[in-house]
Amino acid sequence: MRFIILIFCLYLVMGSNHICAQTNNGNNSSKNDSITILVEKANQIGYGNVFKALEFAKQASALADESNSKGHKITAYKTLGAYYYLAGNFYPAIGAYQKTLKLVDANSKDQAELLFALGNINYALGNLPQAIGFHLEALKIFEYLKSSTDLLNSYVSIAAVYERQNNFTKAIEYNLKASSIFEQTKAPLRQLNIIENIGNIYSLQKKYERAIAYYNKALQIYVSLNNKAGEAVTLQSLGKLYYQLKQYNQALKYYQQSYKIAQMAQSEALATSNLIGLGNAEFMLNNYGEAEKYYKKALQKAKSLNQRFELKDAYDGLSLLAKINNQSFSSKTYSILSNQIKDSLFNDSILASITNIQLFYDKEKSQQQVALLKQNEELSKEQLAKEIQVRNMLLAIVALMILLGFVFFYFYRKNKLIGQSLEQRNKLLANQTDELRGLNKVKDRFFSIISHDLRNNLTTMKLYFDLMSNKKYKPENTEELTKQIASSVENNIDLLENLLVWAAAQIKGVPLKFEAINIFEMVESNIKLASSVAHQKNIDLQNRCEADYAVYADLNTINLVLRNLIMNAIKFTPEGGVVGIETVKLAEAVKISVIDNGVGISKDKLDKLFTEHQNPSTQGTANEKGTGLGLMLCYDFIKQNKGCIYANSVEGQGSTFTFELPLFVG
Repeated sequence: MRFIILIFCLYLVMGSNHICAQTNNGNNSSKNDSITILVEKANQIGYGNVFKALEFAKQASALADESNSKGHKITAYKTLGAYYYLAGNFYPAIGAYQKTLKLVDANSKDQAELLFALGNINYALGNLPQAIGFHLEALKIFEYLKSSTDLLNSYVSIAAVYERQNNFTKAIEYNLKASSIFEQTKAPLRQLNIIENIGNIYSLQKKYERAIAYYNKALQIYVSLNNKAGEAVTLQSLGKLYYQLKQYNQALKYYQQSYKIAQMAQSEALATSNLIGLGNAEFMLNNYGEAEKYYKKALQKAKSLNQRFELKDAYDGLSLLAKINNQSFSSKTYSILSNQIKDSLFNDSILASITNIQLFYDKEKSQQQVALLKQNEELSKEQLAKEIQVRNMLLAIVALMILLGFVFFYFYRKNKLIGQSLEQRNKLLANQTDELRGLNKVKDRFFSIISHDLRNNLTTMKLYFDLMSNKKYKPENTEELTKQIASSVENNIDLLENLLVWAAAQIKGVPLKFEAINIFEMVESNIKLASSVAHQKNIDLQNRCEADYAVYADLNTINLVLRNLIMNAIKFTPEGGVVGIETVKLAEAVKISVIDNGVGISKDKLDKLFTEHQNPSTQGTANEKGTGLGLMLCYDFIKQNKGCIYANSVEGQGSTFTFELPLFVG
């Protein structure tokens, strides 16, 4: 019964191919719209309720009889045939498909699909010669059209016919042809066919454990797609495999699940084959009463549907039961009825007919191949003569082109060498020009700082010393003047240090040595260095960093950055203020913030803090001098350490300078 589902799936693929083939006006257009709606309703219900879907298909077919649209007629009749088939009404299904065949074009995909469907119906009826005939006719068209999906379905269906005939050699041959097509695609429904087909091949080879593994994969996919049809058929296949393995309780479970779905969908044909399976499993478990009940139900359904394979199996089961119960007359009667059906299915004339049909197909295919080869041979001779002429002409052209190529290559090579030499010289001059511009820029900035900031600081110091050396000067507060002199000296030292580091970095760069740096320890050492300056202004330096945070950076440059930020915070914080250093751990970095409660920075100056040549120098709360050079160094060094630096400030309330560095992962 697996092929009842195959034909239904085929219908779902091809069902709407022609539904818009012709546009009509007025009442006919309204009918066509109604046909479309009814077909969609039928397909939405689908396998869930076959008989309800069949009613919609009948309504669509009745409207199609009055329609002038060929496409809508084909779609409606195909739908009707498919649901008659699923309902087990095989002869009305044949009528619907034969009616559709009269509308489609010869040697078209439509014709092949209908022949394929008729082959599956005759297979279900046990008419094996007719089934193989229709399938081979469909196969010829599919081969001509090179339709891989349709070829795949044809091969599987033909294999099923040979399997029923017990011709396992041919069955495996066609299954392997199908497998070669399966491997060319990964689409979910085609992948299902691959899995089912491999399972079928293993089943034919009696490798039941492997077959079960593949059918279980198929079952999982059907459940995920909510495809009840495929689920029911795969459950039945698993039941058959466990029966072959003599695991009858397991087989019974799968047959019951499949039978339940078939009953819900009102699919009589599938239900019949499941009843046979249930009867066989109960028989092997010695539950003869249950087995007889299932066989008789199957017998009744098979008679009404004219399912000759299932009818034979039901008679065989009842014959064995009667024999066990010592009912010899009933056993013999059932056996005779079974043999009569068997003779009608497998007599020599039928088997010979199938063989002849296959041989005729093979012969016709071979003749087509021979004719094609002869045609190709004649074309090849003509083509060969033309190719010889073309080849001779090409040889002459090639020889000329080679000669011209050598000449061209010689001059090209010569010009290229000259061009490369000029290009190298131009690059060298450009690099030297850039270096000179850079050095000139450094020189201008260097002299600007020396001439302005350093000169101002030294001048201030000179004035202090002149004042102190004047014998007539009697300061009222010597301690305050000493503080100012010390502060001026400290500013000069900071300025010179930053100036030398900045100049070196601009001219030759600063070598970086990346290593793990404990932030708490680094902050602690910088606080000690700045403590004397902070003490002069009575500023409290606080290390609020986590003890175990570490970053991956260069210690020397980060020390300079941190020292500059701490000294700046001290410079712009009034006496009695607080400067704190805090850390925050991020996903891949650590934020280090220097926070003060000083004078803050105005919005216009905040935007220019890290901009080269625009950062203005500012006086501290004790009139300390600055150049802005320190923040430029901070920006450059943090960038070189793969981090970032930024500032937030509210004028009159304080500032927070933050830089982020990569987190060290030990």
